[in-house]
Amino acid sequence: MLTKSDYKIYLESPIHLWALKHGKYNHIEDEYEKHLKEQGYEVEKLAQQYALKYISPKCNFQKIYQTDDLYSRADIEYKDDIYEVKSSTKIKQEDKDDISFQYYVAKNIGSIDRIFIIYLNKEYIKGENLDLKELFVVKDFTEIAKDNLEKTEINVSHALNVINKANIDELSSCYKPSTCPCKELCHPNLPEYSIYDIPRISKKNINELLRLRITDIKNIPSNFELPERQKLQVECTKKEKIIIDKERIEKDLDGIEYPIYFLDYETYSWAIPQYKGHKVYEDVVFQFSIHVKKTPNSNLVHYEFLSKKKLDPMEEVIEDLKSVIKEEGSIIVWNKSLEKGCNESMARVYPKHEQFFLNLNRRIYDIGDIFKYQMYVDPKFKGSWSIKNVLPVISPDLSYFKLDIHKGDEAMTNWYKMTHDDMDMKQREEIYKNLLKYCELDTFAMYRIWEYLNEIII
Repeated sequence: MLTKSDYKIYLESPIHLWALKHGKYNHIEDEYEKHLKEQGYEVEKLAQQYALKYISPKCNFQKIYQTDDLYSRADIEYKDDIYEVKSSTKIKQEDKDDISFQYYVAKNIGSIDRIFIIYLNKEYIKGENLDLKELFVVKDFTEIAKDNLEKTEINVSHALNVINKANIDELSSCYKPSTCPCKELCHPNLPEYSIYDIPRISKKNINELLRLRITDIKNIPSNFELPERQKLQVECTKKEKIIIDKERIEKDLDGIEYPIYFLDYETYSWAIPQYKGHKVYEDVVFQFSIHVKKTPNSNLVHYEFLSKKKLDPMEEVIEDLKSVIKEEGSIIVWNKSLEKGCNESMARVYPKHEQFFLNLNRRIYDIGDIFKYQMYVDPKFKGSWSIKNVLPVISPDLSYFKLDIHKGDEAMTNWYKMTHDDMDMKQREEIYKNLLKYCELDTFAMYRIWEYLNEIII
């Protein structure tokens, strides 16, 4: 039996589907995935309310379509129309594959006219109450499903063959060993620096390298065509050499002005906005850490804030931010799109603080760009410019993995548990302490990396 979930796993990799059906699929759902599922259930419940009010009070939910080999379940059905619910703000290729399978199975039974996707309106802003009509977008994807019928039929046939295979011979693997649920099948004996560590490498190039039986970066031929940025990483890995463009780094750091504020936000994102003035999937700031270096010779000073309330935490965040960050000086962040986006959101939701946040965004400097744009390349980064990969290489005495909370999604889910779940005071205080440690390391890490970069350009 091939279900819609099975089909999606097959599209990830035929080996994944084989592993699933043969008891070798080892994925363990983490807290963040559980959070996403819960968000999806909430969106689906509201979509059902929407359907009863704006499609028909006679809508059916969770209708099953089944043949001898295939199984799917429609989120919403009315007459011969299917409505699939997606807890996203845009339709991706995987969603189109999803509805194409749904349409194909229903078509085999002969009981479908049109297929729609109900998804979230990214422009929706919550008022005093939820407005379901504005919250959702409904789009007809029947023509896309029809156009994909032949392709879906071929994929389904292949997937059913995979299920019945005795072994994984001639099955293709996935392209993400770091998250692979059956790495021993997909990627046995990967070298320390593999071709999958090359950032943004195309599937076409991976397939060509695999055809040449190459998985080690060091074995990539010098004449193999790659974009310049990828070539640079391959070169430094082959030579086991750190590449540092001191002139570019010095020029990049030259615009930083004292006092220097090393800033990091932690955020929670609800699919359904919880507070008035908030958008779908708004990054709601609940915590910040700031390390301040007022002058070249002053001591580093740390400030922090973490909301304990269920109410919109951004109100408290703003007041504390304004008490720490003054009108002059550079604000150093890592991956400026988050902090800038959060500042724009806080300015929109609380317009009386708009000028403060406009001023903040004008002063932001992204120190991560030095690694993102390859002014500094180390093979040990393995193609990543994430601060969690860069920090332990540059400052081996520091590591996120020594912390009880060491990832952003863990911070998010733990804050929600601390503020919304039933737990005793000791548990709350433990989470509170761990959240503070995690966010503090983010800004201290930026300081240490900034300090190191200044030392190497002297």
